[in-house]
Amino acid sequence: MLSPKLQAILCNTAVATIILCDEIHNFQSSFAMSTRHERDNFRKHPSGHQKRLKQDKKKQYLLKQHGAFDKFLRETSILPNAENTIENNDGGKEIQNNNSDNSMESDKLINENKLGTQSDMEIQAIVSDICDESDHIIIDDEQLIENKYGEVEIQNINSDNSMESDKLTIENKERIQSDMEIQESVSDIFDESNIIKDDEKNMFSEFDDIGCWPVNISQNIRTEIIKCGPKKVFDFEFPKNELNRKFNVSYYNRVMSNGEIINRVWLVYSISKDAVFCFCCKLFRTSLPSNLNNRSGLVSEGISDWKHLSEKLFEHERTSAHNQMVKTWMELKIRISTLNTINKQHLSQIEKEKKHWRDVLVRVLAGIHYLAKYNDAFRGSSDVIYTEHNGKFLGYIETLAKFDPVIIEHVKRIKCKETHDHYLSHDIQDQLITLIANKIQKRIVNVIQKSKYYSVMMDCTPDVSHQEQLSLIIRVVDMDIDNEHSDPIIKEMFMEFINVESTTGLNLTNVLLEKLKNNNIDINNCRGQCYDNGANMKGQYKGVQARIKTLNSRAFFTPCAAHNLNLLLGDLSKSSTKAISFFGVVQRIYCLFSSSTGRWDILKKYCDLYTLKPLSETRWECRVNSVKALRFQLPSVIEALEEVSNTTNDPKTKSEAHSLVINELNSYEFVISLVIWYEILVEVNVVSKSLQSINMHLEVSISMLKGLIQFFEKYRNSGFHSAKITANKISEDLDINKEFKKTRKRVKKSHFSYEGPDNSIEDAELKFKYDFFNAVIDQALNSMNERFLQFNTFNNNFGFLYEIGQLKNMNNEDLMKNCKDLQNILSDGDSKDIDSIELYEELTILRNIIDDSKTALQILSLLKKMMGSFPNTYIALRIILTIPVTSATAERSFSKLKIIKNYLRNTISQDKLSKLALISIENKIAESLDYNDIIDIFASQKARKKTF
Repeated sequence: MLSPKLQAILCNTAVATIILCDEIHNFQSSFAMSTRHERDNFRKHPSGHQKRLKQDKKKQYLLKQHGAFDKFLRETSILPNAENTIENNDGGKEIQNNNSDNSMESDKLINENKLGTQSDMEIQAIVSDICDESDHIIIDDEQLIENKYGEVEIQNINSDNSMESDKLTIENKERIQSDMEIQESVSDIFDESNIIKDDEKNMFSEFDDIGCWPVNISQNIRTEIIKCGPKKVFDFEFPKNELNRKFNVSYYNRVMSNGEIINRVWLVYSISKDAVFCFCCKLFRTSLPSNLNNRSGLVSEGISDWKHLSEKLFEHERTSAHNQMVKTWMELKIRISTLNTINKQHLSQIEKEKKHWRDVLVRVLAGIHYLAKYNDAFRGSSDVIYTEHNGKFLGYIETLAKFDPVIIEHVKRIKCKETHDHYLSHDIQDQLITLIANKIQKRIVNVIQKSKYYSVMMDCTPDVSHQEQLSLIIRVVDMDIDNEHSDPIIKEMFMEFINVESTTGLNLTNVLLEKLKNNNIDINNCRGQCYDNGANMKGQYKGVQARIKTLNSRAFFTPCAAHNLNLLLGDLSKSSTKAISFFGVVQRIYCLFSSSTGRWDILKKYCDLYTLKPLSETRWECRVNSVKALRFQLPSVIEALEEVSNTTNDPKTKSEAHSLVINELNSYEFVISLVIWYEILVEVNVVSKSLQSINMHLEVSISMLKGLIQFFEKYRNSGFHSAKITANKISEDLDINKEFKKTRKRVKKSHFSYEGPDNSIEDAELKFKYDFFNAVIDQALNSMNERFLQFNTFNNNFGFLYEIGQLKNMNNEDLMKNCKDLQNILSDGDSKDIDSIELYEELTILRNIIDDSKTALQILSLLKKMMGSFPNTYIALRIILTIPVTSATAERSFSKLKIIKNYLRNTISQDKLSKLALISIENKIAESLDYNDIIDIFASQKARKKTF
């Protein structure tokens, strides 16, 4: 006669055997039906459809059989139901003896299933061997049966030793639970579904919030979560529920009866769910008993009942299931930290491979960054390594392969065809260029958003492929709020090149607004615009500046001062016939020598200090450089022309050289014109180059323009006399007659008797002064007043803030009036940047603190360290410094455009052109980038190929 325990085991084994036979029978019948077509009877091998059906059936069968024997090894409910448990005197749980009803059913099932007993016992032995050898399961006089909920319970047969049996049973249940968790961890590690896919990579950012965790968490993700640990929320405004209650951070701790505070490390608040969860129980949710998984809100949906939260937390942390999960969490955490996990060798190999690919990508990124920084081409006619003409990038890799161990190993794998993913193709290069440029642009946008106020600068130019390229520049005052000890810095940052099909004011305005919107930059925070003097840009009604001002009246327009000075020189060069003739002679000299290499060699033989330069309408320094070479090398140039005239056989060249020497360069008027033009051009060039500086602002620019006007006024009175003295010295060295050319007196015929005679100037020197010198200077003064009228407006509006230290000489009424005017200017409807009364009160204090010599930028640096004591002055100075003076940064970006998109690379895409220009122009930001961040982004895109 078999014991009741053995009968129960045989009974349950027989039931499982019957289910197994039924599944096998169903599988065989379903597989037989798949061959119903007559043509399948003549197949030598199964068709693809039949193979797929067979594989699907196997998967369904295995899924149905998954966990079929778990009930023989562990108890799925660590907390027994109330029907099967009673409390002892100590408050503990004992398992109730309740086998009388099940004995009859067990005997009946045993008699029906004797044939399957032996095989099931073998399966039972195999499964028991899987468990840890050190944890022996001792079940004396107990049997495993199913309750009405389908859960496995342990019942005591022998009532004589119930206390010892119950104690062993509880220990065995804990051991069985731990062993089955280890088995699940092992199965998870080698399960294909545990490979971290792209979706799982994207989920890591959501794992900070426990409420966003998925129901099924793979072993790899579970490992990463344990490495990060529970994320507690502290600095957060917790929302209130309907009962006007909310979560409090005090729940993170438990106060003991003796006053000690115990940290509930496992308790985590979810912002998305507005509920609390148990970190370890939710993390190992699949290992929890089903009754606790369904009953405990800390595991499934969280608890948001703040009124009874203390009671529920106290009840949860006393359960044995929770304590077991805490133990499992801590053990796995220790194993991860000590690299003592089950798949230690596998993980170490993964880490080694991961490090290799990261090292490869670091070197690839360094090469891309270097080539982009210096505007070099990447590709050649071949994209294969160790072939001719394969470009500079692959050449860089070949050079590293001579000595760098990482690239040596990588190239060896490529040669031996051990890997197909070498990450050296031009597509990968473009992707990495995009990642670097996006990182740079993200930093630029971040600086703009932190600075709040900004200005816009734009300019257009055609490229080598005859496409119109628009350069977009943003100017800000970077306060670097995170660093209290740093000084404010004026930055002009390149955004991108934009290919525009139309250069009308409407189209350029729409392009600008679209780009600002894409980068989340508010147009209402724009405080300045700076463009060249094109009608499409500065047009009063339909220009870009006018259209932007209709959207934001505080976007003050400034015409580029450097462009205006260049136009000023253009006006001067055309102010008189003698001025036009002078620059014509200069250009003739350059063309004569540059049209022949032999004549250029003659020029270099005599002129070794400066080189002759051609004239240009757009290059701002061309005139001063052309005149400078003649001013200090005039005797050498004359000697070179004489040698050309004597040695050349070309009649035209001989005549041209002889004419320049005799009729032009040996003329006293040319010598004095050369001296006058050089002195004027030098002064204008000094101001122009100073205005092109990024740190230039309104205060300094207005003072420099005023100084230039004063120079012209002073030079008009005394400049001709000083120029004549210098010209006399040069003429003496060259033996030039110091006389002005006398022209024939023109007799004008009188048509009427009442016409008086013309009082023409007969003195040649005086005529030269009036016709040339005075005409040039007067044109300069007129152009200065017309072209820089906007700067006078800025000076009237913001001038009292340029030197705050000098406000002590201003009476209070005038100061108050200036503050009110500034408030009106910096207001747009109900929005205003400053308050006039508060600004007045701040300035009355500041004018007694600030030194008279302090500039606006120095005062702003001082205000930053005062921790917001003068907020209105702080804002006003930032706006003043944000307004640009020139658009020279946009012009400088065109230099990069011509280098990157040259005649050999004229088919480069617009996106790649813009990103390469961004890396090259903003190379300081590119130098500060962390390659690991870029590799992480790249790895999230390529996770299915390699692990980085």
